[in-house]
Amino acid sequence: MAEPAQQLSPLEPQLLTQALSAEAPDLESTDERLEKVNDLVSRSAYVEAAHAAQALLEQGLYDVRLVGPYLLGLFMERGLEALPTLFHSLSSTLLINWQYFGPRERRDVFADAGLRWLLKVLNKHIEHHERLKNETWQRWCQASNREPLEQALALSEEIFASFNRVLQRNACEAPFRRLTQWMEGHLRSLPEPEPEPESEPEPEAEAEVVPVRARTAPTESARAASASAGPTLPVSPALAQLMRKLAAFDTLIERQDYRRATVVAADVLQVVEHFDPRVYLPALFSRFFAGLSTKAEEVEPLLQSTDSLGFRALDQLYRVDLEAFLAQEDGMSTGGDEE
Repeated sequence: MAEPAQQLSPLEPQLLTQALSAEAPDLESTDERLEKVNDLVSRSAYVEAAHAAQALLEQGLYDVRLVGPYLLGLFMERGLEALPTLFHSLSSTLLINWQYFGPRERRDVFADAGLRWLLKVLNKHIEHHERLKNETWQRWCQASNREPLEQALALSEEIFASFNRVLQRNACEAPFRRLTQWMEGHLRSLPEPEPEPESEPEPEAEAEVVPVRARTAPTESARAASASAGPTLPVSPALAQLMRKLAAFDTLIERQDYRRATVVAADVLQVVEHFDPRVYLPALFSRFFAGLSTKAEEVEPLLQSTDSLGFRALDQLYRVDLEAFLAQEDGMSTGGDEE
């Protein structure tokens, strides 16, 4: 794999995350500046190609053919730490700034080919280091990589949706799914970060939580009843991202920026239509699936008899009165009929 040139300064990571307001001028395919980027890519000089692409982006030449080389260079420089910026850049390019990117003709074709190339090279690069178990791989296996992986994965669903929205051929979905599946698996394999030492003078900050019940004003009676106010759930990365989108929508409506508000609304509606509670509320279901997995042998045979009168009666009781359902004793540990 190509090594980054030591004499180059670090790439500017936020060039594709900012909102654009004007169409970029078209770059001809024969433009020597674009040919320089392509030539560096063909020689696997990926960081140098990224710098050449960055120089054009900084001039306002936002062209989809520059996105892949630029983002690949960011990853080569920063590794897994670059993934949140990389995913944010993809989301911004495809969902928010798409209409401002060039070239105007065959833009979707160039974007599809370029992003597919980017994702395939990323996957090969990751597999290369995973196979060698080299120094780069050892860095990727540190607990500090949990946060960037979580932040990037929180954006994956909207990127999947954007592929279908703007890319007619959509050759990107398969390599992107392969990348996110690796990220999910690698995240599960990482050690938990060590807790930071507590600072005596300052109170410990509480983890961000989502209350299941609406919180009342912080009165004395409310504080006294806090213990019985209901459970709380930690905010998953996906839920935190959704909350930020909803807040962004409110902000844009207040600013009367209805065009950008529409972009956010379309994305949120897509999330709602394909809402997976396991992604957004994993802590809510972890105990359920853990219990189900440990008692699967006992539960599975009973699932085959859900048409029996006994099961249907229990099902109706469960639906109309959960407390009575829990209080009733079956008489047999397996839940079968009494002899």
